[in-house]
Amino acid sequence: MLYRFDNIEKSYGPHDIVKGATWQHNPGEKVGLVGRNGAGKTTLFRLLLKQEDTDQGQILRASGLTIGHVGQHLDAEPGMSLFDYVETAFADVLAIERKMGAIEHDLADTAKSAAEHEKLLEKYAVLQHDYEHADGYTLHAEVERVLTGVGFAKSEWERPIAAFSGGQQNRAMLARVLLTDVDLLLLDEPTNHLDLAGIEFLEEFLQSFKGSYLLISHDRTFLNRTVEKIVELAHGKLIEYPGNYERFLELRTERMEKMAADYEQQQEFIDKTKDFIRRNLAGQKTKQAKSRRKMLAKIDEVERPETDETLANFKLEAGPRSGAIALTADRVTAGYGEKAVVSNLSMTIRRGERYAIIGPNGSGKSTMLKTFAGRLPPLAGNVTYGHNVQVGYYDQTLGDLNPAGNVIDEVWNLDHSQTEEQVRSYLAQFSFFDDDVFKKTRDLSGGEKGRLALAKIIYTGGNVMLLDEPTNHLDVYTREALEEALERFTGALIVVSHDRYFIDRVVEHVILVEDGTADVFGGNYSDYAERLKAGVAVPRPVPVLHHRNPVAETAPKSPQPKADRSEQKKRDKRLKKIDEEIADLESRIASAERERERNDLLLCSEEVFRDGDRSKKIQSQNADLKAMIDLLYSKWEALAKQREEVESAAV
Repeated sequence: MLYRFDNIEKSYGPHDIVKGATWQHNPGEKVGLVGRNGAGKTTLFRLLLKQEDTDQGQILRASGLTIGHVGQHLDAEPGMSLFDYVETAFADVLAIERKMGAIEHDLADTAKSAAEHEKLLEKYAVLQHDYEHADGYTLHAEVERVLTGVGFAKSEWERPIAAFSGGQQNRAMLARVLLTDVDLLLLDEPTNHLDLAGIEFLEEFLQSFKGSYLLISHDRTFLNRTVEKIVELAHGKLIEYPGNYERFLELRTERMEKMAADYEQQQEFIDKTKDFIRRNLAGQKTKQAKSRRKMLAKIDEVERPETDETLANFKLEAGPRSGAIALTADRVTAGYGEKAVVSNLSMTIRRGERYAIIGPNGSGKSTMLKTFAGRLPPLAGNVTYGHNVQVGYYDQTLGDLNPAGNVIDEVWNLDHSQTEEQVRSYLAQFSFFDDDVFKKTRDLSGGEKGRLALAKIIYTGGNVMLLDEPTNHLDVYTREALEEALERFTGALIVVSHDRYFIDRVVEHVILVEDGTADVFGGNYSDYAERLKAGVAVPRPVPVLHHRNPVAETAPKSPQPKADRSEQKKRDKRLKKIDEEIADLESRIASAERERERNDLLLCSEEVFRDGDRSKKIQSQNADLKAMIDLLYSKWEALAKQREEVESAAV
């Protein structure tokens, strides 16, 4: 046993967080702790770390249990570099290294006698043995590996750690904890400040980790790959499920269904028994009735399954139907000031298409999305919206909230036709209960502000949704509700996200932003990652309609002569026909490319690789598809040129 919660209880005022919870964590177990926001997961960590005390019950800990966790505050010495800070995970080994260095200095002293040298060499041999046994010779390489893994470039290692941002310091603290030799790791949302490459490094690290850990995470792909057991904190109780997150969902559903069936069955029996007692207590069967009444008094009643009535069920309205083309980026350079993060990007996003923007931290994902949303003007090029487009934008910096307002008014001000009860019911889906709805926005935590901003954008809707890290502050249950809403959404969607489970479920294309460029890949994140691993991840060409300057389109127009208006109508009719033909070509190109990408994946499979005839057939299909795609692109380019010529004639 590492530790055991023994019938523990914990409350804050009238709110019960843990109610009679019992659970034991054994050595070697890799466990994920899940539950709704506010359920008390972090409270359990604080209790384990003796930062708080239980109200009742006790926590039994193994003798000498050592625990590693990422603290709230950086505990670095003034002026300490990033590398030196992370290296303090090996404090004992570094102490040996310093002693060895001191002896090496003394050995270089020629004034010492042979006997003194002999004693020094004996001490050095002992220290060297201890140093080698503690893997001291690989210590620096291990620090370098982990620093690189969590996303620090080599050029940053010697910078003072105090000069880094809060998120970067959090990554540094995570790196140090991972390298610390302890019995138990407590990891509270360890993926929060990592990009996708960092998350995947952490997964590999934990998969090969020899010790035990308890981790809190809302990243379901991460849970699937790192834990062998799930413990759910629900309604104050801890319930254990073997397996990863996917298995937990299956077992939890089975458990809830069985509990409901057992409860209904017993209630039916109790009702029938009470009816018998009522009808026969004063009749001929009074003895039987009294006997059954005694039996009911002793019955061990099945507990009614507790359901969460506040589980979210979002409905994301797409609003009026937009034109076939939702958004066009024409030779766009995005950035701030003179610093460009994405250069010369051209792409067309059609109605109903779904894209995820991925890339390393700082690569420009949010900047690119903000440029698409019209919140940031492009440094060069144009972003143009299609006909009847209504943009909904979720800003992860939460700049759309009014600090002086309160929670309920943020939503109520969007639609005064709603009653207070209706608005409160809607906010409950985002974990705002009771008096929470009257909190000032400025007093909310970062997570609460994120949920409120998401509540607003979902309520408002739009037929082009641009969402920047929408799942950041959501628990797994609310993420699933958001995914279901986005799956039903009929408009165009562009998201920035590190949540691979979310990306896999809601998008059909991936835009990789890296080193100043943006490349588009067909399929979701798993498709992209699989092709990347197989060495066949090739960005697809992106058709682009070059629209007129959006500023010029909105400029006041002088009255046109009748003949000019007639010509304009003809041009508009011709442009409409060209746009329809282009849309049809783009649909056929996308379909052919998806089929070709599926074939590429098949060619990577062992089954097809071993079947020579099938492999040749698929390769032949791919050759035909490539020829067809090239032909379609030629037609598309010809139509695009025609469109430009028609537009130029109008100027």
